[in-house]
Amino acid sequence: MSINIEAVQQAICIPNFKRIDLLEIALTHPSQIYENSNNRQQQDKQERNYRRLAILGDAILGTVVIDYLYQEYPGFNQEEITNRKSHVVSRKNCYKFAKQLSLKSLCLLGGSERFQDENKQTELFGEMFEALFGAIYLHYDRILSLASEWLINYFIKSSVNDFLQSNQILEDPSVDYLQAISSLSIDESLKLIKQMKEEADALVAQDDKLQSLLSWIDKKSSLVSPNYKYTQVKAFYLALMRIFILGFVRNSNPNENINSQVRTFFDSFNRVNNLGLELSFKFNPTFDPANIIASILILDIEPKLKEALQELKIELPNPKTEQLRFTEWRQAHGQNWLDRIKQVIGYDLVLSKYQKELLKQYYDKNLLLMECINKSQLAIEEKQEIEKTLFLPTQSNDV
Repeated sequence: MSINIEAVQQAICIPNFKRIDLLEIALTHPSQIYENSNNRQQQDKQERNYRRLAILGDAILGTVVIDYLYQEYPGFNQEEITNRKSHVVSRKNCYKFAKQLSLKSLCLLGGSERFQDENKQTELFGEMFEALFGAIYLHYDRILSLASEWLINYFIKSSVNDFLQSNQILEDPSVDYLQAISSLSIDESLKLIKQMKEEADALVAQDDKLQSLLSWIDKKSSLVSPNYKYTQVKAFYLALMRIFILGFVRNSNPNENINSQVRTFFDSFNRVNNLGLELSFKFNPTFDPANIIASILILDIEPKLKEALQELKIELPNPKTEQLRFTEWRQAHGQNWLDRIKQVIGYDLVLSKYQKELLKQYYDKNLLLMECINKSQLAIEEKQEIEKTLFLPTQSNDV
């Protein structure tokens, strides 16, 4: 088997490609490299060359996109440039570029990948597009302007335009998203929901700590009884971690100044008795910790945490009616309880101020996204397919 160079040149619209060997490297996947030859040293060299092209293409791709956004959109601030760049250079978007070129029909894949559903090969073809662009950059003798022109004309300009057009509704602060989604067509609703999800994922895509948190949530959710809806369980764990990372850590710390916010947080333990089972697994727009605490105490998905919180609820002085005693209790026992809860949860609850803000934004965007999914005119099957992709770490599970 060999690469059809003529077909590749026609697909990329570069008829006189200088380095045919680079095209062969870029379009020969490691699954193919290790399938036939017995020369392991040669195989390792081929794979190394492929990965080198991919990382080169990835780096140049990011540079081209930043430069394009900087030149074409002078009104964009740093955050706007960064968010749009993250979308355009994501593996998911590069996978779309690869599909546009029909790379699966042009490349060489090993048997383990050849018959896979292409929709499950996002990472593979996203990386292969990067390798191909690395080869094209070298074809142009590392002249960035020439490689940039090719990339912008065929991919970047249209990708940015599509992103901005579909994102207009999200950027208009006067738009009521829930009201808007109910008035959109099915195709428009689907496009908007996908865009909303991409925006939410982009918030945490580059932060390893938050990606680790999402991986932890996914793993914990997979261990819960199948009697509960998997997406709702993941949403529950996201809400749970937000409660403890942003609320319990701060309010249990005896070194933090006592205030009404602390008392309000701990008053949630007194209010859980007034909440019913119907609140479990639901996002609460007012972000009421009592909702999550009630869910833990009612449902048996975190028995050790449930036991600890029941003990805390019994021990805790009433923050409203016993303010002095509550203050003394917090100074004496707050840190011990914080350490215990960290141990029971089994995850580091410490995030930087910036990571906490990203987590808040990610939570809020997913709250809105889930409500829009429910309000949309999409078929139940389509809603379920989208829900399956929620709350997943993008670094290891690009969807």
